[in-house]
Amino acid sequence: MTSTFRPLLKAIARNTLSLRLLSYILAVSTLLALLITLLQLLWDYRQDVGQVQNSLDQIESSFVQPIAASLWNLDEEQILVQLEGIMNLPSMQFVEVKEMMGDSQVRLLSLGTEQSQYDLTREYRLTYQGEEVGRLFVASSLAQIYQRLIEKSLVIMVTQTIKTLVVSFCILLIFHLKVVRHLNRMAQFSREFNLDNMEGELLLEGRDPNPAKPDELDVLAHTLNQNRQTLQQEFHARQEFTERLKQERDFSTTLINSSNLIICCLDQQLVIQTINPAAVLLTGYVQQEMQGKSWLHFFVSEPERPQVAGELAAMTLLENREITTRDQQGDELILQWNFVPFYEGDNLRYLIAFGYDITPLKRVEREISRLNEQLELKVQQRTASLQQSNAELTRAYDNLKLAQQSLVESEKMASLGSLVAGVAHEINTPIGISVTAASFQQERLKEFHRKIDEKQLSRTYLTELLQTLDESSQLLQNNLRRASDLISSFKQVAVDQSSQAHYKFNVADNLHQVVVSLGHKLKKSQTEVNIQCDPKLDILSYPGSFAQIYANLILNSINHGFEDRPLPHQVDIQVTQEDGMLQIDYRDNGKGIEPSILPRIFDPFVTTKRGMGGSGLGTHIIYNLVVQLLRGQITCDSEPGKGVHFQIRMPLESDGEAAPQTV
Repeated sequence: MTSTFRPLLKAIARNTLSLRLLSYILAVSTLLALLITLLQLLWDYRQDVGQVQNSLDQIESSFVQPIAASLWNLDEEQILVQLEGIMNLPSMQFVEVKEMMGDSQVRLLSLGTEQSQYDLTREYRLTYQGEEVGRLFVASSLAQIYQRLIEKSLVIMVTQTIKTLVVSFCILLIFHLKVVRHLNRMAQFSREFNLDNMEGELLLEGRDPNPAKPDELDVLAHTLNQNRQTLQQEFHARQEFTERLKQERDFSTTLINSSNLIICCLDQQLVIQTINPAAVLLTGYVQQEMQGKSWLHFFVSEPERPQVAGELAAMTLLENREITTRDQQGDELILQWNFVPFYEGDNLRYLIAFGYDITPLKRVEREISRLNEQLELKVQQRTASLQQSNAELTRAYDNLKLAQQSLVESEKMASLGSLVAGVAHEINTPIGISVTAASFQQERLKEFHRKIDEKQLSRTYLTELLQTLDESSQLLQNNLRRASDLISSFKQVAVDQSSQAHYKFNVADNLHQVVVSLGHKLKKSQTEVNIQCDPKLDILSYPGSFAQIYANLILNSINHGFEDRPLPHQVDIQVTQEDGMLQIDYRDNGKGIEPSILPRIFDPFVTTKRGMGGSGLGTHIIYNLVVQLLRGQITCDSEPGKGVHFQIRMPLESDGEAAPQTV
């Protein structure tokens, strides 16, 4: 038996996990044993004390009345027998009978050990035929209960300790056989893992390598084997990648060394770290002589060095930069340089400079320039004869430009006259009505003053006067508001971009705000607006102009398209993003636009409700906003009885600089 458990004990002694587990089991088991022992002792104590209490209650029911009768008969022998019966009850320590002698009590008989203090005491009145003849005093001791509890606690503690040790050792043995030894095997497998030898597979002793229902240890072992295979594959792949990288490095080194381009690696101070043999052949300096020195010293002429150094220090990566220098013999060299940064993480480590010798090309270029100069002289001589004819053509061209400018000015004046006439015509009616209403009010006020002077005022006259002035004021207010709205519309025709708010906004939110603001008019006309727009579509533009475009289109549909048109009244607005452009498709199912008006739909003052509140500027304002401010395009398609379709295309982002506006 000892030889069987000795290896197990040694393994446990070496394994800190087993020792900690054993300590935890013993601590918890001991704590539980103490708790159970205390609870059991408390229970026994309460039971024993309860029995003593029951004995005292039994004395009252079984002995008090007989003792009272014996005391009345002065039968001391019978009293002594009865007291002995009481002393035979459990835990009785002392019993005493006292006889009443007048108002005092005289001890008659007593049994047991008398003490100054007792654990439990009780005194009973002895009455016979309604008269008190004496007192019975009974005292009980709990010493036997305490002694019995101490002995029982020792037995329980010893048995619990033995049981705890046995159970803990058994649990530890089971845990070691089922878990710890396998964990030790995994730890040993991990310690012995070597990249040079990854062929071994982790096998747990006494366990099926492919169980039908794997537990956590099987899963862990399987995971370790999978990690080993994955690491083995990645290691082989890394070896293959390293080999390919070495081959590519050798290939790159061969290309660099055999290239006729100067390739050099510079640090941030433009000091040459490495340079290829092409520089040696071109400049005459050896590689060791150039390495560790400034690139500017060998490849930039002295007058150009401050400028080139400043550009490179400012991280301006030069491309196709022609730089003049001289070789070791003093001959001029012209090199075309390109610089490529090389980073390690976020930090610039090197600048790779590529220099191409263009000295022969420059010589040819200079020769070509000299020949071009000679050719220019010949051309000037030959073109001298054409100057007169060119002057005549110039004069004719100037005359043509003057005529063209005159026509343009005429067109502008005609447009201005049309605009002024339209403005005057539209504003004339409300302003005229307002003047008439004001004149009427003035006359009534003069009449009112006259009535006051003549003292002819009456309640009927004042009521009529107030009613007349109120109606005149409402007429004046309505027509002035109409004129104000017309003037605001005329001002909006020429969009003032300096007052336009330009920022990034959500297209769907902008469109929904317009629909909500027109909710009363939509509800009144029983018009339903269907919106299809990506809720995440944001653009950088003029949200106020977009809102005005939507509002004018919807109001045109309500005021023109759905007038005298049976239900349903429906407007469909679809906003999409396509090829970097914002596409807005607006449709309604109204009565459409007449073919005679459709070609002029975006012209100012084109309306079918002239004289009925229509200004004819709604679609013209939309056109100015889309084309001039938002740099977009707008088209309109319609057939009578089939509704209207507006298509608007504009850039997703505007630059915040609107084009000049014209009417």
